[in-house]
Amino acid sequence: MIIRTYDQIVADMLAKIAARTKLTNFNVGSIVRTLVEILGAAIADLGDLTLACLKAGFIATATGYWLDLKAKEFGVTRHPAKATEGIVYFCRSVPKNENIVIPAGTIASTLKDQKGKAYRFFTKDEAILAAGTTEIEAAIIAEQPGAAHNVGPGSIQKTAIHIRGVDRVENRADWITSEGTDEEADASLRARCFLAWEELTQGSTERAYISWALSDARVTSAFVNSQHPRGQGTVNVYILGAGGMPSQNLIDDVQAIIDENRPLCVDALVLAPDEIEVDLDFAIVPRRWVPTSTIEAEVRKRLQAYFNPQGDPAYPWIESLGVGEKVVFHQLVEIVMSVDGVYDVRFVSPLVDIDVDTDELPTIRTLAIRFEGAVA
Repeated sequence: MIIRTYDQIVADMLAKIAARTKLTNFNVGSIVRTLVEILGAAIADLGDLTLACLKAGFIATATGYWLDLKAKEFGVTRHPAKATEGIVYFCRSVPKNENIVIPAGTIASTLKDQKGKAYRFFTKDEAILAAGTTEIEAAIIAEQPGAAHNVGPGSIQKTAIHIRGVDRVENRADWITSEGTDEEADASLRARCFLAWEELTQGSTERAYISWALSDARVTSAFVNSQHPRGQGTVNVYILGAGGMPSQNLIDDVQAIIDENRPLCVDALVLAPDEIEVDLDFAIVPRRWVPTSTIEAEVRKRLQAYFNPQGDPAYPWIESLGVGEKVVFHQLVEIVMSVDGVYDVRFVSPLVDIDVDTDELPTIRTLAIRFEGAVA
């Protein structure tokens, strides 16, 4: 379908008027041109509306509200944003012979980041730091929904107001009990709509398992090993959450979804992948006219996108690594060389492809970048 632009419509109408009449004054501001421009704007708006309606009628092109309507035809709804939930500990260095009451709604927060943003959490229930003890755990929920509150261990370090008898607050390893998520993007919703067709198959293809796993809003990526990993008739489903490795609660919830939908003859197990840590060490020969700080920042972003199973919308051409996918040495070289200002690169580690088992997810452990010389 061809939709003409406003300028094309006006030019076409003026050309036809000139060919069929003796009118010659088509300058801006003339009566003829003004009437043509008004009519042309109306026709162009109608064309834009027609195109928008056409796009709204297909999953592949619909966006926003219209995509929500199309998704409902597949029995799929957009995942709303969810707040992070987890456990923190209120601690004191010396056990004392008194109970300290920590009221429900007590605010614990991170320190401010470089942008001056602190992430705050509220205790869900009253907790009591009992006499003779040094710590008590408390369930918390993020102040606002969104993945940004999936902070790392040790990030939550203070309370909004001083609590007498409490020396510190801290979140520890595996503190998240339910990952926070952002509202689902159009691309993710569209992909789940297409995956919904796979759930109708009798054999439950790998894509069906992925569709079931992604039906939980907290799951950002799912990978399937259907090659009988634990014996005949077994399937392993590996998931990742908004905070990276999934919490046990998320694994259990997705397992329940899989068990409800899988064929009776299949033993399907939901797992967190094992990490295989990769050390990246290389030297870059830069162009003189590009600051090395700019080059390094961009190289780091692109390599992070490569090792991010969710990918990065800023680099759609980078095919990110997932569970069981080996790290290809020449892809690393290509990613670094693609950065503007990089003349050459010499890797110290790795020097060959890194093989990855079917239950492993490659991640970056260290990333060392050096610069050697410079060329024009």
